[in-house]
Amino acid sequence: MNCRMLSCIVLLALAAGPVPAPAQAPTNMEIYQQHAVACLASVPGSASAFTLGTPDVMTYLETALVTHWTEAGVAVFRTDSLLAQTLPSLMFSVDEARVSYAAARRKRLARTVSLALHYSWTSRTGRIVNSERCTKSREDVVLRSEAAQLAAAAHPETTAALPPAGWSRRYLEPMALGAATVLTVYLFFNLRSSRGSSGG
Repeated sequence: MNCRMLSCIVLLALAAGPVPAPAQAPTNMEIYQQHAVACLASVPGSASAFTLGTPDVMTYLETALVTHWTEAGVAVFRTDSLLAQTLPSLMFSVDEARVSYAAARRKRLARTVSLALHYSWTSRTGRIVNSERCTKSREDVVLRSEAAQLAAAAHPETTAALPPAGWSRRYLEPMALGAATVLTVYLFFNLRSSRGSSGG
């Protein structure tokens, strides 16, 4: 391979340009928070203030919920507040929180993040107005290499086992990609040489 051919290969690589990096996927914790807001944000209705009872697990859900209601101008108090007897109350528990991964193409994983909450809305007189179970699930595709960054070690519900990378994904796909690149370069220069020898 002469210098001219090497220069052309470099030019071809530069013309292709860098492959843009995919946008950072939301973490599993952030998706759980989005699910909680989607489930519970509208439950208080037009109430301007209420008490909130939360489970001892996944306390970051409370953070997202209180932030949402506070930004909407709603006052949120704890159930042991002095005002508890005069305000309606929202209580919720976590029935299920699960992250799972399945193999996808080209070093990617199909991710599913599911959350199921049970909640009850009680009026200031103590009457249970609403009691329901809400389930939310999100599916997307993430890079296998970023899976560890999407989890939080302190919160087991944000972690999940990764499917093993198959032999074809680990070896065959890179080999096929390399062979296709070599073939493209070969055909490019072979066609140029043929045209040159024919006087084109």
